[in-house]
Amino acid sequence: MQHQLLAIMPELMLIATAVVILLVDPLLPVDGRRGLSWLGIAASLTAAYATWISRGEEFTAFSHGIALDKYSVFFKILLLIVAAMAMLLSEKHLFLKKRLLGDYYGLVLFTTVGMMIMVEAIDLITFFVGLELMALTVYLLAGFFRYEERSIEAALKYFLGGAFASNFLLFGMAILYGLSGSTNYQEISDAVRLGPAPAGPLAIAVILILAGFAFKISAVPFHNWAPDVYQGSPTPAAAFLSVGPKIAGFAAILKFFTLILGSQSGTWVPMMIALSLATMLVGATMALLQKDLKRMLAFSSIGHVGYLLLAVVATGHTGRNLGMAAILFYLAAYAFMNMGAFGVLVFMANRRPGFRDTLDDMAGLARRYPWAAAIMSLFMLSLTGVPPTAGFLAKFYLFSAVVDSGFAWLAVIGALFSLVSAFFYLRVIIYMYMREPETELVESEADLEAGKSWDLDLGLAVAAAGVILLGILPAPVVNAAQDAVVKLLGN
Repeated sequence: MQHQLLAIMPELMLIATAVVILLVDPLLPVDGRRGLSWLGIAASLTAAYATWISRGEEFTAFSHGIALDKYSVFFKILLLIVAAMAMLLSEKHLFLKKRLLGDYYGLVLFTTVGMMIMVEAIDLITFFVGLELMALTVYLLAGFFRYEERSIEAALKYFLGGAFASNFLLFGMAILYGLSGSTNYQEISDAVRLGPAPAGPLAIAVILILAGFAFKISAVPFHNWAPDVYQGSPTPAAAFLSVGPKIAGFAAILKFFTLILGSQSGTWVPMMIALSLATMLVGATMALLQKDLKRMLAFSSIGHVGYLLLAVVATGHTGRNLGMAAILFYLAAYAFMNMGAFGVLVFMANRRPGFRDTLDDMAGLARRYPWAAAIMSLFMLSLTGVPPTAGFLAKFYLFSAVVDSGFAWLAVIGALFSLVSAFFYLRVIIYMYMREPETELVESEADLEAGKSWDLDLGLAVAAAGVILLGILPAPVVNAAQDAVVKLLGN
């Protein structure tokens, strides 16, 4: 009983806080609701601390439904930091849009609980409960500006696509249960590895599960929802949706395709290679064509999914933990640099009521907002992979793992697509520093004053600090990532 409570204590903290926020919110005036974000942030950081102090524990709980180990601790802390950053970026934007409601913070906290369950699950049913909790709440976050047509469209597209993806995953998991007679990851793995499982149904299960996960992480050919959802969602919500579900998705993918289906790598590694190449190709080429920055960041995130899938291939082919540790570090770096980039768009939308998230609206930004331009340049350079940022080391570790696995040609292709991506990231910097706006957007003093937000500034500072620290002092996170995967793969 004590172990079971310890395993889910961080989740209980978030759920209790979300319930308090939802109960208190209707009783407060609009201005009084501004403190609710800090209630959510405090709960997230406290839960992260509670998770960190339990890092020495290793046990299973709830009838082997979840496992508390260094792998789940790494991902849970990362997800909680992402949730806290999302709330830092959100409050002022919601206030200016007259949607400052506690519901938003409740949804962020419930989404985080769902993602935390996904990363610590070692049972198909537990995993699916976490997946659906995350899915239902992210659809609501995407459509949170329900009076805006694009926001409603984003929520509907996300919901319809997500429902199909969940069905694919459920069918695949049902086949695995039929072949093994168990829903436990380890027991399914043993049955698949040692038992007389028919090759045909097993291959179908692999394909269905891969298709379901491909949608969740926006991999090609199930990526079409991402640009529309990112563009239509409230910008702070898009920042959260662009990072959180990907972290939880890759944490689950690594468990499914190395722990459960590791013995079937000969079946899924070729599929994963094709998926990775197509994802990098579509992500890099389509991002080149975008003038809307939220759509550009959506396609660039698709490209980053392609890089991450390369490391999944490396791990599946060799069974070594180098590729998996590289994925964990990459996801940590990606969380800071991508949320930071979206955060700058939130900053501009707060200061300029007519800001449209386009490249043209970024023209001349350095002249009016030098600090915003400088910090956006940092995030763009890190997404490109320029040293000494976090993005450079993330790509270095990831491509090194791919080369180490014997897929040097894949690493070369990944590096070439990374070079292509430099064009659309550096284009943002060129617009900010070297282009003059065609139509000057003039902010009134009242708009500037209304758009000021020290919690948004703090969120951007945290993101920038994360990008710099992971670039120059990566050792603590690298060591934590390596410790996290040792037990999972055992080497």
